[in-house]
Amino acid sequence: MPQRQDYLLRMIEELGRFVAQATKYRQAGHHDAALLEILRAQERLFARPAQEFTGRTLEDQVRLLTVGEPGANAIEKCAAYAGLIVEAGVIYQAAGQPALALGAGRFALQIVDLARQRHPDGDFTPARARIAALVAALPDSEMKAQIAAELSRQD
Repeated sequence: MPQRQDYLLRMIEELGRFVAQATKYRQAGHHDAALLEILRAQERLFARPAQEFTGRTLEDQVRLLTVGEPGANAIEKCAAYAGLIVEAGVIYQAAGQPALALGAGRFALQIVDLARQRHPDGDFTPARARIAALVAALPDSEMKAQIAAELSRQD
């Protein structure tokens, strides 16, 4: 078990490096390159190429992400996945695409909700806070109000 935890910690650190690079690209206005870094991080998290998990249902994606993982690792991986999606939303926001940013916020919230259903003892408070911050920074819309209401109901 400790070896598995070490692996997960190393992977989380590696994901952080991808996000740091994506942040540098975003801040420089290179939004496509930033999104590519997020995709690379997702491939690392899923341990497979993007074509093997994109286009699948959320349930299938979470199953692929957590297959064979003990509860604590599954929770960490789901939280990391939601965090990567929020980072994509921040990039979309910076690129002037608020609808895509909101979509990313909604998708991240769906990941958290599904993970909470499967792992009710998991602490997803940091992921939910990041989603709330992303959504709060976006222009008012019906979708923003819906996401905010969903976040409020779960507090």
